[in-house]
Amino acid sequence: MALLGRTAALLLFLLFSSHLLCVHCVSHQKATVSWCVISDAEEQKCTDLAGNATARNVRGNLRCVRGLDTRDCMEKIKNGSADAASMFADDIYAAGLCHGLEVSAGESLNGVDGVSYYVVALARRSSSDLSLLEMHERSSCHPGMRTTVGWTVPIGYLVNTSQIGVGEQCNFPRSVGNFFGYSCVPGVKDPQHDPRGNNPKNLCEACIGDENDRHICASNPQERHYGEAGALRCVAENLGDVAFVKHTTVFDNLDGRNQESWALDLEAEDMKLLCPDGTEAELEEYTRCHLAAVPADGVVVRVEDKCRVWKYLERLQNVFGNATEGFSLFSSAGYADSNVLFSDSAHHLLRVLGGFTSWLGHSYTSALQAFECEGFC
Repeated sequence: MALLGRTAALLLFLLFSSHLLCVHCVSHQKATVSWCVISDAEEQKCTDLAGNATARNVRGNLRCVRGLDTRDCMEKIKNGSADAASMFADDIYAAGLCHGLEVSAGESLNGVDGVSYYVVALARRSSSDLSLLEMHERSSCHPGMRTTVGWTVPIGYLVNTSQIGVGEQCNFPRSVGNFFGYSCVPGVKDPQHDPRGNNPKNLCEACIGDENDRHICASNPQERHYGEAGALRCVAENLGDVAFVKHTTVFDNLDGRNQESWALDLEAEDMKLLCPDGTEAELEEYTRCHLAAVPADGVVVRVEDKCRVWKYLERLQNVFGNATEGFSLFSSAGYADSNVLFSDSAHHLLRVLGGFTSWLGHSYTSALQAFECEGFC
């Protein structure tokens, strides 16, 4: 409880202080923005962006700083050797909680808000006695171990609704295994997740492996219930009561989009959503019936640099955001990788006025908070 109290106090302080700093932005602050990159592709695109910005007379300068990994970039931003870096949602949470960092801007993929996707609970319509508030001894299908969709969000929800308790030992796999009757959680027996080989066997009982009964519960496509489509298949084949997936999963596998035999006869009317309040909904109602709205990537900065970095990004976006020729802020063409610096599917960048939890959103932040006993820092 003391940890949660300190965390809440920190979040409130950062929310308030960052709002004030963003309202009162000082225009004469240093003109150079140092961007932390962690790959050759990122470094090259950052360098190209800096050169193109100078050529187009964009006010300010961009300097590219190489980091070892995302955590190293957090440290560099905290100590001032870098000013900003693009990060995934879970890294944003760690940056805010562990280092007191903030979010200056976030991506909009749909041109409206900052949601990347919704995590939903899918079930067969014929399962008339299912409720997300009464999942004990039920069977579950997960895209993969330690994934946002397949683990963090659904297990966080079950912890937050007091259906699962992890106790002082903070052993999530054992608690999840004791809760569900059986499941398919690909990767749960991999050495990095189960170094002592103690994770419950029932977390692999709904897995089927390949056509020769090999690679059962593997964290790769050789396990046919691995990934988004695999979790849906697990439920479609009556090996699980519920699948935790992205809201797009069913639609991506309907109407001939998936030619595998298990999906050929699958129709939207065969499936339904289970809602956090215990009710159910149609597939199209995912915006109100979901476990979490997972935010898109954001730009992490020090609190005092929220406005300065945003103003520079805004100037870059005005020139390169919708470019149809030449350098494009939201294109990775020519960089031997995808989603370099920013997502290729990004529509534009949004200014983030509040604290980092305002970007992450309540449902996603709550899911992450359920895992604090494992230690983010």
